[in-house]
Amino acid sequence: MAEVIMPKMGDAMTEGKVVRWYKKAGDKVKKGEPVAEIETDKVNLDLEAEAEGTLGELAASEGQVVQVGGLLARILGEGEKDEEPQRRAVDKKDSIKKTTGEYAEAIEQKAPRRDRTQAAAAPSTQPTASSRQRSSPLARRMAKDLGVPLESLQGTGPQGRIVAKDVQGHASRPASRPPAAQSQSIPLTAMRRTIAKRLAESTGPIPHFYLTVDLDVTNLLSVRQQLMDIEGAKISVNDFVVRAVALALRHHPNVNASWGDDAIAQHGEVHIGIAVSTPEGLITPVVRNADQKSVREIGDEVRVLADKAKNRKLTPNDYQGSTFTISNLGAWGIEEFTAIINPPNAAILAIGAAEARAVVVDRQVVVRDRMKVTMSCDHRVIDGALGAEFLKTLRQYIEQPLRVVV
Repeated sequence: MAEVIMPKMGDAMTEGKVVRWYKKAGDKVKKGEPVAEIETDKVNLDLEAEAEGTLGELAASEGQVVQVGGLLARILGEGEKDEEPQRRAVDKKDSIKKTTGEYAEAIEQKAPRRDRTQAAAAPSTQPTASSRQRSSPLARRMAKDLGVPLESLQGTGPQGRIVAKDVQGHASRPASRPPAAQSQSIPLTAMRRTIAKRLAESTGPIPHFYLTVDLDVTNLLSVRQQLMDIEGAKISVNDFVVRAVALALRHHPNVNASWGDDAIAQHGEVHIGIAVSTPEGLITPVVRNADQKSVREIGDEVRVLADKAKNRKLTPNDYQGSTFTISNLGAWGIEEFTAIINPPNAAILAIGAAEARAVVVDRQVVVRDRMKVTMSCDHRVIDGALGAEFLKTLRQYIEQPLRVVV
């Protein structure tokens, strides 16, 4: 007998959700055959059978959240029986007996006794004379023409009779306020729960501080256009930024680092996490060894990773192990913002929109393309001077884009 359990896909994963079962209890399964689809905090994946046999009783239903290592089902070998349904049947029987006894005791001790020898008087359904609504013929005709319900009116005529002025008064009132939209409860996905947990881990323990610089990207935009014309490829401003950040991290390994309880770890490789928005939340696929790749290679890889992220097809190797993170909201027209550090990274760079602005160059007012970037720093690892030196190096790469291309 083999167990089908909730797998651990990544260090941060503590639970997963059963999206759907491909097999039902009693179905034959082969080793390596998908039996269920599982939703983790980052991806959806097919859970494969680790043995051949017959699928036993399902221990988790579709939509159920199960802790890592929790039992989902059993695969029975030839001649084996699943004892789980029998155990549950015994438990259910004991529960019914206990509940029945408690219910009988409650009736005996607490339920009020009632004399059933006399039939209860049935409520009268015939309207009394006083309950009939009286109205004049003119009032009834006006109410019909104006669409006014007579039962909503209070008559002011003799003996409460509804008259024409009552109908006119109701019709002249302003329309009532439409009912408020009903609130709704949206169940949390595994990804959204993980995002909330990691944000709390970041903004609480990590002491953030922020450094903002305004970069001239006029030359970068020109080189980008030339590169697209020459290579016929789609290249974004963000692709240049990723490459520039990776090269700057080479010069500042103490920024390409992580805080530890006993030591600060400086990473020998440069792996850039790119924040990607999905319908379920934010995820950061990783461009590995970004300092060793061209702008075009980075662009091609980012687009593949973004597509996989939006379709929940990322593997743990696609989104784990970043050493620095970039978040870009320029496409949404955001000029400037601060981002929350993605632990265990020591910094994250927030990229605003590139836009033409009037600036002073050599004491002359000219129009240049500018872009604001803000670096959030973990003050335990990066102090103000170190962060400023890193941004100075980054400025050189961004404002002299040929250094990024060659």
